[in-house]
Amino acid sequence: MSSLVLMIQFLTRYPIPLEIEFTAEHFVAGMRWMPLVGLLVGLPAALMLSLAEPLFGHGLATLLALVVLITVTGGLHLDGIGDTADGLFCYRPRERVLEIMRDSTLGTNGVVAVVMTILIKLVALNSLPLGGALAALLAAPVLGRTSTTWHAAFVGYAREQSGMGAFVSRVGLSQALPATLMSLVLVLMLLLAAGLGWQLVLLLTLLGHGATIIVAVGFGRYLHHRIGGITGDTIGATIELTEMITFLLFLFAWKHLI
Repeated sequence: MSSLVLMIQFLTRYPIPLEIEFTAEHFVAGMRWMPLVGLLVGLPAALMLSLAEPLFGHGLATLLALVVLITVTGGLHLDGIGDTADGLFCYRPRERVLEIMRDSTLGTNGVVAVVMTILIKLVALNSLPLGGALAALLAAPVLGRTSTTWHAAFVGYAREQSGMGAFVSRVGLSQALPATLMSLVLVLMLLLAAGLGWQLVLLLTLLGHGATIIVAVGFGRYLHHRIGGITGDTIGATIELTEMITFLLFLFAWKHLI
């Protein structure tokens, strides 16, 4: 349980007044809890949407829900996709790319990546009916955090194995598989609670997890060839990419399958 608390403290802004030692053992064990952390991220956003919808209408309610989704994590993963975009789109040697990604200053590519990420999510959520938007807000963070386990399981850390690299490089299938099993159960329950039929629930669950694994592993393999591995920023970028794809998948399902 201490590993779960550690991951909540590390990845969210929930004020948990407990001191958990940040060790490799706790971190690696905590990766199995990533889908549950994702659910805790999505719950307040879904609550905001359900409360704001009757007061302000669908458009503003989806914007407020997205603001809550970002606030719960402190924009941690948006920072990751911004830094990743700055580094990968500079077309410089590996060492320079890693330097740019480590720089806290956000460049033009990073700003564009962050803005486009927010806009894609906003438009997708606004295009969904309330039930679909609520399901997406809950499922996307679950799948997004599950993707981190696969991103780390197949690709090593790009920098020297110290600090975060010493933790991430110990993550493997023994963490990714239990996390995926938990994610499958959570997403199935969320979609059934949304009132979807069994066939569509199974289809969305399988497609969502298939896309999650493909994005996480495929992006990781590209990074291995480009910069020698993954970083903390690319982990955040993987979460954002997975969430965007999940929103778009739900939009496609509500437009064409329901």
